[in-house]
Amino acid sequence: MRNKMITLCPTSYELAQKMPNFSAWVRQRLLIEQPTGLVNRPDREILHRKCDSFVLASWKPLIDGTFAWVGDCECGDLVTWREN
Repeated sequence: MRNKMITLCPTSYELAQKMPNFSAWVRQRLLIEQPTGLVNRPDREILHRKCDSFVLASWKPLIDGTFAWVGDCECGDLVTWREN
């Protein structure tokens, strides 16, 4: 990780103080808001091993700054898959 300083107004500072991990939230929002095409992969079907059904998953940023395919299974679970 690298450091980057930001300046907050009094109101945004108070909101940031109430968040459990403000830095992770900022990283996630930056990844979500980035211009399309920089880190983009096509949707793919992944096998949910718990219920043996296939889930259509989209390439999404995760809170830790990494990316994975994420999809909602019919059984109600959130399925996440990362390439090795």
